[in-house]
Amino acid sequence: MDNNPRNWRSARKSHLFVIFALLLLRNNCIISEIFAEAASSVHIVYMGDKIYDDPETTKKYHHTMLTSLLGSKAAAKNSILYSYKHGFSGFAARLTKSQAEEIAKFPGVVHVIPNRIHKLHTTRSWDFIGISPSFSRTAFTESNFGQGTIIGVIDSGIWPESESFNDEAMGPIPSRWKGICQGGEHFNSTNCNKKIIGARWFAKGITEQNKKLIHPINSNEFLSARDGVGHGTHTASTAAGYFVGKANYSELASGLARGGAPLAHLAIYKACWGMPVGACTDADVLKAFDKAIHDGVDVMSISLGVDVPLFSYVDQRETISIGSFHANAKGITVVCSAGNGGPIAQTVTNTAPWLITVAATTIDRGFPITITLGNNHTVWGQSIDTGEGDIGFVGLTYSERIALDPEDTLAKDCQPGSLNATVAAGKIVLCLSESDRQNILSASITVQKAGGVGLIYAQFHEDGLTKCSLIPCIKVNYEVGTQIISYIRRARFPTAKLNFPKTVIGKWASPRVASFSSRGPSTMSPTVLKPDIAAPGVDILAAFPPKARTQNSGFTFLSGTSMSCPHIAGIAALIKSRHPTWSPAAIRSALVTTASQTATDGDVISEEGSTRKAADPFDIGGGQVNPNKAMDPGLVYDIKSHEYIQFLCSMSYSSGSISRITKTTPSCVKEKNPGLNLNLPSISIPNLKKRVTVTRTVTNVGNLTAVYKAIVKAPYGMKVRVEPQLLSFNSTTQVLSYNVTFVSTQKLKGGYKFGSLTWTDGKHLVRSPIAARTIEFESYADV
Repeated sequence: MDNNPRNWRSARKSHLFVIFALLLLRNNCIISEIFAEAASSVHIVYMGDKIYDDPETTKKYHHTMLTSLLGSKAAAKNSILYSYKHGFSGFAARLTKSQAEEIAKFPGVVHVIPNRIHKLHTTRSWDFIGISPSFSRTAFTESNFGQGTIIGVIDSGIWPESESFNDEAMGPIPSRWKGICQGGEHFNSTNCNKKIIGARWFAKGITEQNKKLIHPINSNEFLSARDGVGHGTHTASTAAGYFVGKANYSELASGLARGGAPLAHLAIYKACWGMPVGACTDADVLKAFDKAIHDGVDVMSISLGVDVPLFSYVDQRETISIGSFHANAKGITVVCSAGNGGPIAQTVTNTAPWLITVAATTIDRGFPITITLGNNHTVWGQSIDTGEGDIGFVGLTYSERIALDPEDTLAKDCQPGSLNATVAAGKIVLCLSESDRQNILSASITVQKAGGVGLIYAQFHEDGLTKCSLIPCIKVNYEVGTQIISYIRRARFPTAKLNFPKTVIGKWASPRVASFSSRGPSTMSPTVLKPDIAAPGVDILAAFPPKARTQNSGFTFLSGTSMSCPHIAGIAALIKSRHPTWSPAAIRSALVTTASQTATDGDVISEEGSTRKAADPFDIGGGQVNPNKAMDPGLVYDIKSHEYIQFLCSMSYSSGSISRITKTTPSCVKEKNPGLNLNLPSISIPNLKKRVTVTRTVTNVGNLTAVYKAIVKAPYGMKVRVEPQLLSFNSTTQVLSYNVTFVSTQKLKGGYKFGSLTWTDGKHLVRSPIAARTIEFESYADV
């Protein structure tokens, strides 16, 4: 129909006006419907704990609600993406803003939130932290390698053909297992075995978020549990990969690869996708939690999160906290990465007290490479680029000397398009990092496009090595970079030769806190000390999908708290295998109170930040994990679900918001010092004015008869008194409480100071880290 007003106004028959008016009204309705549909997006309707035990009844209840809202069963069916009906109640559906606001008023609805995106945050690491199968008594042997436990991994999927996932010596699948092996593109039931006992994938949330279906033809992604990103394969093999001999990356780091619990079973939940890379939506992650709880996992490894600012623990935008709360209530230990926002303070994520939050540290392995200058002087760097072959001595230049525009400073750190290709061709180029706008990989692309044959990249220390692929890359510090520049300036024809990297073990004081590892204190709940624990997360070698997508995968290096998280998940499975009745809180306590604060050189662990200071609890929590000691901690700090509810009360959340999540009517007890008495294996006091007393309760899990004595290392500017100073356990008394009183001796407002409280019976050392800050006034108006 012609909608030009000039045409229809010239019509002389009045009935044409009526016809047109009706058609115009119809078209406007269609257009309105189109715009309404365009304005719809995925919302999560969260309803707290389950009302019905039967999942199908719960699902029907969700459909009935949507039908009531949308007016028909067909509309409800087309709208809903997921029904959460196992670990908790709720659903994800396509809703307009007004529909979301309307359904939020329905009885039983806790909150309605729009779908968001989360980001994904080892041949040597296990030997380094002390669990080698070659020793007679280790965490491996004491726990039977994690046999019988099930680790659920919410990540980007798995490459099942990897040698790390063979089931050669695996025991039978536990009878409690309820999961499935979900088929899809290049993945079917035969890809599961006694190692990978289940696999599911969730793509409805990310598809709606991108407004298009993930298209495998134009990417390396798969519409199945098969891993197109590699992150999930790497984390799963770190947590529970089977023994693989002679594993290596281009002949580097060769050795025996295995996961923390090599005989544990794996359950894969693919909720993270490669479009964009590492994207995981709330809707998909919550569905993964829901299914993992239903399937019967023992431990969950979740290497993803959001950036600060954080949401409150009763805010349904905090999906990891919500999903893990329900998992924890079912006895499932949930381990999460701390984030990669370091070394800046207050960047730690996944801070809920029922989570185990993991920081990243280095190990004692490096990949040094020599750079031989034309004057026969040799300097050292680090690299995992083995190169195509020995190119011998070639020209060497500094990037500023070959700038395309001498007036432009972009050439200093080799910004894209900043180098003169005529001068750079055939040379090794030295670039100096100046800002976070540039990194070694991007610089290598700039140098390669300009015709360079190698890159030396000088930068402030940043943990983790990156393979450049196009040309060999070597990372050096500013001291070495300055030496090379001095040589270039003196030499008439400067040259250099890049040699091959080597694998060297035991020559570096380790562990150190990785420069990227997010730091505390928690911005959401500073009375909860985060991170809890630290584990290897730098240059971790683990399974990875092959580039050519052939049958078997290889191995690669990755760095991040994403890599430290599955280390702790694997160790948690070892503890669970040996102590099957222990709660998630008891497992976390065993890890924290037995951790180490000492590096291999005998000094305290340091942090790789701007200060290179001694690591404190906001860097490493209790310290570097010690799996062998965690198997026999002596005492544990246990926490029941109702105690977490009291903690939520202390956060000043309303009873209504708490009850809607937990489906219980909280009896919030008023305390003098709310938030400080949650029975954590650590103590954090963010606002110490003059005096405060906190209470803790310990459970004896060692010898029935034991006497523990308190040893206090008080934070500077404070006096600390423990009552009683002796804890005596016997056959009838296995649970005892004690009080710790802190008194400030400071007259000025200060920063956090650190200390510890250790209980010992002569055999065990049960250490709790302490962080406390003096506040002499509540606001600047008091000054």
